[in-house]
Amino acid sequence: MQIKKMTAWFGTLDGKSLELGQGLNILYAPNESGKSTWCAFLRDMLYGVDTAQRVKQGQQPDKVKYRPWSGAPMSGSMDIETADGPVTLRRWTERAGQPMQAFSATVTGTDTPVADLTAETVGRVLTGAPREVFERSAFIHQSALSITSDPELEKRFAAIVSAGDEEQSYSETDTLLRAWQRRRTGRKGAVPELDRELARLRGELESIEAAGRNVADVEAELDAAQVRQAELVKRMEQARAAARKKALADYQAAKRETEAKADALRQAEQEKDRTMEALQATPFGVMGPDRATKMASADLDQVQSLTRQADKLPPRWPMFVPAGIGLVLLLAAPFSGAAALPLVVGALAFFVGAVALYLWSRDIDDKRDALLDQRMEILDRYGASEAEDIDASLSAYQQQCDHARQVAAALDSAEAELERARQAQQAAEEPVLNGLDFVNGDNEAARASRAVAEGQERIDRLREQRAVAEGRVRALGDPMELRSALESGAERRAELTAQAQALELAAQTMEQADLALREKFSPVLAEKAASLFGALTDGRYDEITLARDLSAKARLTGDAVGWETDYLSQGAKDQLYLALRLAVCSLVLPEEQACPIILDDALAAFDRQRMERALDLLKSVAEKRQVLLFTCHEREGGYFAQDPAVTKIALGA
Repeated sequence: MQIKKMTAWFGTLDGKSLELGQGLNILYAPNESGKSTWCAFLRDMLYGVDTAQRVKQGQQPDKVKYRPWSGAPMSGSMDIETADGPVTLRRWTERAGQPMQAFSATVTGTDTPVADLTAETVGRVLTGAPREVFERSAFIHQSALSITSDPELEKRFAAIVSAGDEEQSYSETDTLLRAWQRRRTGRKGAVPELDRELARLRGELESIEAAGRNVADVEAELDAAQVRQAELVKRMEQARAAARKKALADYQAAKRETEAKADALRQAEQEKDRTMEALQATPFGVMGPDRATKMASADLDQVQSLTRQADKLPPRWPMFVPAGIGLVLLLAAPFSGAAALPLVVGALAFFVGAVALYLWSRDIDDKRDALLDQRMEILDRYGASEAEDIDASLSAYQQQCDHARQVAAALDSAEAELERARQAQQAAEEPVLNGLDFVNGDNEAARASRAVAEGQERIDRLREQRAVAEGRVRALGDPMELRSALESGAERRAELTAQAQALELAAQTMEQADLALREKFSPVLAEKAASLFGALTDGRYDEITLARDLSAKARLTGDAVGWETDYLSQGAKDQLYLALRLAVCSLVLPEEQACPIILDDALAAFDRQRMERALDLLKSVAEKRQVLLFTCHEREGGYFAQDPAVTKIALGA
């Protein structure tokens, strides 16, 4: 197959066309010019857009990544040359969720359909390989030069060293055998399922046998519980009778206590009355100690003040002095002769002075009497004769007040005691009038009642258990049938286990056969790849060894062992995998159909010398099949500047 022209509405390619020549085509353009887009378009034209593809490791699926930027439906056409003549392939979008699913293949320039080319088969028919093989051989791009194993690729390798049958793949067969094995012994397989069923049957059989034993056990336990219940009922009746008797006795005692407390209260009230009468009879009445103290203190101060005032008044005796002198003078006058008259006059003067003093002393006496009367009036209120008696009266009153307080406290206490006694009597009267509570509480009767209730509940439960056990014995079925089912299940399990062992043996045999097959094709592929790698590196490496997953080791010429690709430079690693890819193409892709090889910047890490060797190698490959080399450097095209057999295309020019 040779691609002659492509036209695409695909990603950034908005109706752009690309015409290609035979042999080696070198298409160069700067980054982001659509080179990788053309490669993806070519692949999707052959194999279709995978609409089931989802985002994987941050990579968008083609249906999203290459949606036309212009908003037009995804579509395109490709003119090719086949062994049967020119053919035009077209794909377009009819439904938004299924881009490029509509397909046609016609003879170029006509509307005559090509019968054996359909949307599903066109890639396999034209390239001679399914999509998985094409992507791991002829479709080479820089980010995925290495090859991963695949069942379809395994079939191709098997065909190299077998009779050509491509319908068998070890990984597919191993997957199928392992799946059959899991159906038998896996976590959800037939054997675990049968084990669960056998466990269920054994459980049911054990349940039947246990239920039979349980019926007898429950019967014995029920009989014992009923005997125990009779004893509990008797004890409960005795406890209730004792409780009723005690309740009546408690009520009568409480009633007597209430009457005694009432008598004590009456006595306290009488004592209070007597105390209040005694206080009323005092000078202070019921004014209280504080007011009495203030009043007594004020009265005492006033008595003392009145006494001091009365004591300060002058006495009456001074009036007798002038009267005595006048009397002496009057008596001496007759004996004085000529001096008698002056003496008489003097005596009269003294008598007048005595009269004046007498009158003045009477006023003093009146004042003194008034002060003493006030003093006596205050003392009379206290029944006292002296001021000191007021303090004694106050002290006696304070003692009476203290006694009154004690009497009042005793009265309050008597009232409280009577109230408590009445409450106690009421509490004791409640069960006598309304009956005792034989359910709650911590008395013997209540405990006995609860024990009887619990015993009855136990008897009810045992009867229910007996009914359930008897019903279960009837419902669980015939134990003979269960034993027969267990024997059949054990036979079936042995059969499934034997099948699983046979499948394991088959898988091991297949693995050994696969190893033997790989021992045949791996050297062929490794030898072909080593030859190409040696040519690319000018003989620096002379051997390649391949692991089962197609990872490779390369041995430097003259070294004893090979090196993992992680120890190689990026350029050498790319050259190794390019050699491996070209070897795979030469071995698994049919030469009669000769599908194109597409390289997307696969030589970007090559130095100039190895790039030139790679171009020479690609040119030799292009003698048998079309080669499309997309690159961002014009140097690859410049290397064949004068070679008419190489088509050089500047994209976007």
